[in-house]
Amino acid sequence: MPVIRVSKRELEKLLGVELSVSDIYKVLARLKCEVERVEDDEIEYEATSDRPDLYSVEGLSRAMKPWLGLSWSEFTIVRSSVKGFAENIVERPYVALAVVRNVDLSSEAVAQVMELQEKIAQTYGRSRRKISIGLYDLDQVKPPIFYKLVDPDKTLFKPLGESEIMSLREALVKTEKGLIYGYLIEKMNKFPVLEDSSGRVLSLVPVINSDHCRITENSKNILIDATGTSLEDVVNAVTIMATSMVERSKERVLEEVIVNYSTGLEVIAPRREGVHLSVSTSDINELLGTQLTVEELKHLLEKYHYYKVLQLDASTGELVVEAPVYRVDVKSWVDVAEDVAIAYGYEKLGTEAEYFTLPSITGRIHPVEYFSRITREIMVSLGFYEVANYMMSSRYEQLELMGAQWGMFLVENPKSERFEGVRVWLTPGLLLTLAENADKYNNLKLFEIGDVVIPDDSSETKARTERRLSMLIYHDKATLTDGLVHVKALMRELKLDVSFTKGAVPGFLPERTAVIRSCNEDVGFVGEVHPRILLSLGIKNPVVIAEISLSRILSKCLGK
Repeated sequence: MPVIRVSKRELEKLLGVELSVSDIYKVLARLKCEVERVEDDEIEYEATSDRPDLYSVEGLSRAMKPWLGLSWSEFTIVRSSVKGFAENIVERPYVALAVVRNVDLSSEAVAQVMELQEKIAQTYGRSRRKISIGLYDLDQVKPPIFYKLVDPDKTLFKPLGESEIMSLREALVKTEKGLIYGYLIEKMNKFPVLEDSSGRVLSLVPVINSDHCRITENSKNILIDATGTSLEDVVNAVTIMATSMVERSKERVLEEVIVNYSTGLEVIAPRREGVHLSVSTSDINELLGTQLTVEELKHLLEKYHYYKVLQLDASTGELVVEAPVYRVDVKSWVDVAEDVAIAYGYEKLGTEAEYFTLPSITGRIHPVEYFSRITREIMVSLGFYEVANYMMSSRYEQLELMGAQWGMFLVENPKSERFEGVRVWLTPGLLLTLAENADKYNNLKLFEIGDVVIPDDSSETKARTERRLSMLIYHDKATLTDGLVHVKALMRELKLDVSFTKGAVPGFLPERTAVIRSCNEDVGFVGEVHPRILLSLGIKNPVVIAEISLSRILSKCLGK
């Protein structure tokens, strides 16, 4: 989850009240934020990846007000006199614009706004590959705004924070942002830019803005842009940014900008309306185990700024509600139910469920959990340290890193590139954990026990879940023999037979890899990771990894 740092003074200024440390911890928990520390003037917290509206002090203050009993006045959206025009840029086709006027900024406020811009681009925008965001002092710009392709060698500008004028192509190698993000456009014949009507470059998209229109504490009127590969996400990004900036405007007026495309498309941002969802009180009560009335439900939803109930049938308990425009995480009634649950209090859920039937049997540990516990104790006794990685992973980690060609279940619209789908094996995650620590240790033994989900057409659900063990051995003389010895030791402690046959696994040396067999069944593999992969990860010593299906051993060897 993204780690956000905000100024306590700025937060209190926006709220209009002083905050105790207890207030901060208590209220942020209601926003699914985990406070890391409150020290001097800095509040550090983790926000969930699906709530980019909480990545700034402005969005945080807005979300906290109902929980502190403070009033919040909604902003107004009007049509702007600023207009935009866009060419057909295949590699990055979409742009959206918005304007916020009469903002009150300080040097700290500018820093907070820049932090929000960068956090959204890094997380929601996938390191600017999907979305990038720009903010400009509108008083230094001459509308209309043009999104176009230009000659990278003949077009000159002064990049943000630089002292010299340079060409767009030079900016890719002479600026820090160019070195980081230049790869996104360097192969294009012409580079995408935002220009004003005077022909001045506002931004080399998606790399770096121009210095002449930078935001300062004296800026009053702000132009916001987002460019990217998804129209919905571009409009979402502008909406989040604009609705955060308007918290610093006394007039609380947003200006929507129309962008006309050469293709005939017309895009208007920010979004005027949030998602409309039909919500059933009975469905929510059944899901949560509560007995909430319609009025109680409305009151709880107001804690999260669901102020618009578009339709209400008190006799059936059916509501149609509108989510706030900046809540990009709200997709279905279940998301609304989650907000209700948090507002009601997780600690109270179940206390009113006396009508639930008591269980007729006592609980017991599941065989796979019991077997995992025993295996874990053995691995620790063999000198291994346990790690725990996420079940959600990426195509790069699960497939591309090791050169695997397997199938993988992917999320239709992931909010983070790190969590594109469900992992199909443990080995890559364990290897990346080593890569993060290899510069600190010359000798490591790591293991992980966890679930993987494998596409399986023979299954009714087209999926097969397996509990697996993966072990990693890292030192300057590690060989396949180390892996074989440790696998034998594990199987001996489990009182199982084991043998090895020659095998091949993506990402492993073909002559230094073996299939692990037990109970006349292939249950895993062990081998030396290919040096090419180790080199790409900056790992200097040899690595041996074994991965074993505990589910298969339970089924084939122990009959569970």
